[in-house]
Amino acid sequence: MAASNYMAFIGEWFKNEAKTIQQLMVYFYPSEKAIELYETKTKKVFLHKTRIEELSQSDFFIGAKLLIFGKQIVIVDYGDYNTKMKYGSEQRTFVMIFSEALQHLGEILQAINKTGLHIRQLKMLKIDDNYSWILKNFRSENSELCYFIDNIPSNLFVAMELTGENSYTRFKALCGHANTADEANVSAPACLRALYGSGVYCPSSASASDMESKFVFSNNDVRLCLKASVLFKNSTLCIIKPHAVRQGLTGEIVSQILQKGFIISAMKMLRIERPNCEEFLDVYKGVIPEFEVGRVPVPMVVMYQ
Repeated sequence: MAASNYMAFIGEWFKNEAKTIQQLMVYFYPSEKAIELYETKTKKVFLHKTRIEELSQSDFFIGAKLLIFGKQIVIVDYGDYNTKMKYGSEQRTFVMIFSEALQHLGEILQAINKTGLHIRQLKMLKIDDNYSWILKNFRSENSELCYFIDNIPSNLFVAMELTGENSYTRFKALCGHANTADEANVSAPACLRALYGSGVYCPSSASASDMESKFVFSNNDVRLCLKASVLFKNSTLCIIKPHAVRQGLTGEIVSQILQKGFIISAMKMLRIERPNCEEFLDVYKGVIPEFEVGRVPVPMVVMYQ
């Protein structure tokens, strides 16, 4: 492997036929958009350095799933000390947008994109009254979640998980340290709370942020009481295609939709993997060239309005 500016990770490839897992060293060269794979045990080359246009630095993180020439490789750890030191400080930061701030969701998404933070997960949710007791139980059992649960609105809200180096500190500065819009106008008039109101929620600390993100996006019990808000009535489906999401255009598109007077009643970021893509897009094969299935499970944003 030639010396270069690269990112190193440990990846796992599940061999479906043999029902075994093969561990690989994964090297990505951002400036070249090239990937190189080695077997960890034998040190043999598994894939010579190959340029893959659709790969980018943001595709590489712990838990990421890459589809490289038909093989799904899951990133499970950092591959060397330098990569861990440089990218290991990436945090998961939980964000919640509600109340009057929802009318400015597009502008908020654009502001987040400009900071260089990545939206890893996004959902529009609403508390299901039939299961609201679950939240009360969590509140009584875990005092660390009290602040967050007390701030969950009864109406629609958008929950997001942001990632990036020191993402909590960076979003906290973007959001504003003041708790109310009036205080924010005085202390930081350009922050999100000053511009769009107190419906921009930022957790009280980085550790609380990580906990709240796992609570909303990974807890199966919570999924019962925090439901998708889709109405399926007098609505239409809108999909922000993967290339637009990757180019950071989600906020601009959402802004244009809202400015035209539409109401977004449901919203979710999806990452569809190759088998699902092929099934979903089978009807377009040979008809529309742009529906080629790529090598990376790329994100798309689905909305009802």
